[in-house]
Amino acid sequence: MIPREIPARLLRIAIVMIALFTLLALLVMVHTTPIIFTLFMFIGQPLLLLALLLLIGAVLADLKAKELI
Repeated sequence: MIPREIPARLLRIAIVMIALFTLLALLVMVHTTPIIFTLFMFIGQPLLLLALLLLIGAVLADLKAKELI
């Protein structure tokens, strides 16, 4: 795998994860049931945290590839 493709792949994965989090959040806002709320609390929030960590990793990998850090 080319080092230049790694940040792009991480960004795509992070975008998909944030889209899933947003979908769960919209479900909680529109039609809250105990099951949906539980899924949001146990899956949605860790998903957002993981997506943010991937985003930070992609930014750092891109900066390292351009030899800025």
